[in-house]
Amino acid sequence: MKKDRLFAFLERQPVSTLLEYLEASYDEMTVDQREAVFRQAAEKAPRAAVDGQLLIEEIENFKQRSLAKEYYHPFAINSKNFMHVPEETREWCDQMAEFLQDCGQLTKQGDHAAAVAGFAALYELMDVLDRGEEIIFGEEVGSWMIPCERKDCTSAYLTSLAATSSPEEFAGVAVSLIRHDSFRSFADKVYETALHVADKAQKAHLKAEIERLGIRTPPEAGAKTTK
Repeated sequence: MKKDRLFAFLERQPVSTLLEYLEASYDEMTVDQREAVFRQAAEKAPRAAVDGQLLIEEIENFKQRSLAKEYYHPFAINSKNFMHVPEETREWCDQMAEFLQDCGQLTKQGDHAAAVAGFAALYELMDVLDRGEEIIFGEEVGSWMIPCERKDCTSAYLTSLAATSSPEEFAGVAVSLIRHDSFRSFADKVYETALHVADKAQKAHLKAEIERLGIRTPPEAGAKTTK
């Protein structure tokens, strides 16, 4: 196939035809190839409104497929290929990032109940991965591989949670997120965010639970740090 003859033909085609070729090309590409060709365009593309109910169904389907190990494709690791990341692992991480960003869009839309349901399922899946269960394969894997800003996702999760939950429910989720953040030297400022978005009752109950359980929090937050 001669490139110059092909592109001379394509230059004479309508936009709709070119888009058909682009879509077919995208579907045939590996994750790395899509990143190389389409990443800049994808970053500039505005995020459209999200249908909450449809998104929850897609996330639940993805979660079940993940737990069924559909994305787990091991290979014999040796000194030459130990840095290789399987295509299925990259696909899983990219899909997680897309879902997390879509849930964040639900928060912006004010569809807080759907956002909480979506975030809860996705964070549960990340916890399963971080516990070492076989969801994706690699020499070393974890939720840190997901290409999204964890701080922004957690902030959106807590915002929607505060808008829909009781003080007990809010504190239960927030404590789990704060614990995880403590393992990362409080990089995502989860405790501060939780206090910022919580109402008076939620804030009081969260502080009480932090004190009762001896949860470690950032020193500047003025909380008990016995554990």
